[in-house]
Amino acid sequence: MKKIAMIPVLLGSTRIPDKNLLLVDGWPMAFYVGRACKQSGIFDEIYINSEHDIFEKMAGMLGVKFYRRSPERGGSACVMKSKSRQCESARCQTHDHFLFDFMQTLEPCHLALVHTTSPLIRESTIREFMQTLEKDEYDSLFSVEERFTETLIDGKPLNFSYSRKTPTQTLQPLQMITWALSGWKTSSFMQSYLRDDPAENGPTFCGKTGVFPMDRIQALDADTWDDLYLIEASLQHRRQTGAVGKHRFDDSVVGIENDLKDLISRDGVVRFEGSEANLRFRNLDEIKRKMGKAPWLYLLVYTGTDQTALICQEPGEGARKHCHVTHDEWWIVLEGTFEWRLAEGEVVRAGPSDVVFLPRGTIHSIVCVSKEPGIRLACGARDMEHVYVE
Repeated sequence: MKKIAMIPVLLGSTRIPDKNLLLVDGWPMAFYVGRACKQSGIFDEIYINSEHDIFEKMAGMLGVKFYRRSPERGGSACVMKSKSRQCESARCQTHDHFLFDFMQTLEPCHLALVHTTSPLIRESTIREFMQTLEKDEYDSLFSVEERFTETLIDGKPLNFSYSRKTPTQTLQPLQMITWALSGWKTSSFMQSYLRDDPAENGPTFCGKTGVFPMDRIQALDADTWDDLYLIEASLQHRRQTGAVGKHRFDDSVVGIENDLKDLISRDGVVRFEGSEANLRFRNLDEIKRKMGKAPWLYLLVYTGTDQTALICQEPGEGARKHCHVTHDEWWIVLEGTFEWRLAEGEVVRAGPSDVVFLPRGTIHSIVCVSKEPGIRLACGARDMEHVYVE
């Protein structure tokens, strides 16, 4: 039996206006789920389903098919009805309608509904979900997030007792439907839809129904702005190569600082110019004339993510021994000579036009070793932590 993925996309959301058009960490959310569906390798066909032409362009860019849905068939002016709802020319708030509309165009198959608002879903999860739907012969299957937490409903304990404190890890977990992934045997769904018997389950929860646990990150759903902030932060973290929890506080740590003006003053730089950061154009000679004699720091870039500064220091001056555990750092030496003194005695000596790169976690100190003042361009992340060690 064929396996088909359908990604529904609609405009007109209110809590996050037209969220399906937002570039979340650089991409529309449909691109994340579309790519995950393709990379899963499990589907015979993948569709974006929408009444809006702009999403046909997205489908073309993704290399998937586009199904244009009439606004009256589960869209912004839906007139369909099922045992779940009768829309009466309103914006459809149930997926029964657009699912039935789409299923009518297909041969019997296993259909996965993959929501754009869950852009953290992985291809391996999609593949395992479809294998479970088929192998366990479910008529309907839903992704759930399992939470081990004491939970109340109307002030009454649901999965714990007030009479004793139960260790969290031994609780019966809550299984919250995420709607990131849902799947059906289309023949079962359509039969339930057409019977229209209010006493019978379905059509969404039709026949043999199962749940498919997924982790908390993949279950994140862009329903509110707070959700979107968490999703974008998670997408950004995925692009990093560092592992969470790799670095620890130990007896060698003597301080942690991140305020650039404050920490650079402890390195002997008392002249700090930050008011001209992010100007469209700057000239190095003009900056040097403005700042005068060493030592000084001139902040060139200070954005939401980036921090770049010119640092001028006298011979013998530099930066105390430290490392950065969340970001890499790199420098270009413009004048003079500097040494980057690393752990275990390694020294990187750099002069004008040399570039030095250190990955996060590299313990280093910096010293100007030329007879004249040196200037280096220091590039890193905004307000990144400096972990000072003995």
